[in-house]
Amino acid sequence: MKTTESIPLTGANGVRIEILERSDTTLVIRWVEPGRCHYGEQRWRRRSAHTSGTCAVSRRKIRRGDAVFRPAERPAPSNAAAMISAEILCGLTAEA
Repeated sequence: MKTTESIPLTGANGVRIEILERSDTTLVIRWVEPGRCHYGEQRWRRRSAHTSGTCAVSRRKIRRGDAVFRPAERPAPSNAAAMISAEILCGLTAEA
């Protein structure tokens, strides 16, 4: 199922994230990181985390192997290491 409702979120370190479109496997995100980078329509794909890290939205710990969304563009963008927990997005769906 594809959703096109825009969802604004506040990320870590002043990052502004807006989910423009989402499906079970893909996100289209507007990512604004003041003074560093701005992506108006960036595609992210669902995958397993290759390393541990922190969710860009919830700041919760992500463990290697957890389901996450990551930037899918080539060449690798400035925010290539960023991850959003797939579990967080399931929670957003439940709230809507």
